[in-house]
Amino acid sequence: MSAPASPASSEISDYGDSAHPTFARGQNPTSFPAYLYPSGAFALDGVASRAGGLGFVCALGLNAAWTFRSSYPQLPLFVAVLAFFHFMEFWITARYNTRRAKTDAFILTTNGAAYNIAHVSAMLEAVVEYYFCPELKRHGWVTATGVIMVVSGQLARTYAMKHAGSNFSHYVATRREARHRLVTTGIYAYLRHPSYFGYYWWAIGTQLMLGNPVCTVAFAGFLWMFFSTRIKHEERYLSAFFAEYKQYKARSWVGIPFIE
Repeated sequence: MSAPASPASSEISDYGDSAHPTFARGQNPTSFPAYLYPSGAFALDGVASRAGGLGFVCALGLNAAWTFRSSYPQLPLFVAVLAFFHFMEFWITARYNTRRAKTDAFILTTNGAAYNIAHVSAMLEAVVEYYFCPELKRHGWVTATGVIMVVSGQLARTYAMKHAGSNFSHYVATRREARHRLVTTGIYAYLRHPSYFGYYWWAIGTQLMLGNPVCTVAFAGFLWMFFSTRIKHEERYLSAFFAEYKQYKARSWVGIPFIE
């Protein structure tokens, strides 16, 4: 099971300032940037269809959660939360890191098979246990704890992406760009990888919200292994990029158990 990333990566190069497009009103439409056309990395139709689809799924999930509020609203709420998460991945990127606002910034198809298997497994466990062990789904305090973790994790990740701005990427950078800066203010003053921190607790929170004991343990274990490896890999590059990284590392923490 994989997950989204944190500051640094290569950048696209040749389409002008993010606030000043390369075409003007009334300009010949043949000069409209090719990357905005269908199949382009920033295809407008791709952005619209993904954003619209996620909005529809989120609204449908919230409506279903209200409809089934007296039985098991957690499952459709999970679907809504998942759709909202993917929408926010793109929206925050588009708003604060515009040069990276490609269609794949929704991270719907870039996390690998394990990511999809994990969420399908979560929904299957939820359905099976609801029918065969419904008492597992009736612990209100567990659901409430999960919801709090989901909200807190989403806020932490969203703020991390906003604060890092153009230094944030969903991919680990293997070479330093001239514009790269080590972000050590805001939430980064306390957490070295707040986007990882946010996603880790968000994901576990979704499983507590669902009342899924098996997937709660599985998500915690697999995500710990993933982030443990990824953070070590990423910090090797960050230490090489920034002379001050060692001092920064000493005064900050990761926020994921047993990862230093």
